[in-house]
Amino acid sequence: MRAVQVKEFGGPEVLVPVELPDPVPGPGEVVIDVAYVDTIFVETQVRAGWGREWFQVAPPYVPGGGVSGVVGALGPGVPREWLGRRVTSYVTGGYAERPWRRCRR
Repeated sequence: MRAVQVKEFGGPEVLVPVELPDPVPGPGEVVIDVAYVDTIFVETQVRAGWGREWFQVAPPYVPGGGVSGVVGALGPGVPREWLGRRVTSYVTGGYAERPWRRCRR
């Protein structure tokens, strides 16, 4: 899957496109085929290295939190009706095509 990764703390020039393995959902999890990603100001500050006492990230990492899209894969224990459902969610690593998320009914 394609993703955008922060290779080191800094400005927008530290964002690089990368290929990562597709995530595999575990029990009670889904993988979201992302259509939209939020971009918020604090994310730019974290990328620059600010707030490390509150945000536990270290390069390389995939930034991003809020996404919306369609459930594309189900882990064990997730009902089949979730497949294809349009969703919004907070995830870790939202700047990716297919982040995973624990399913909440």
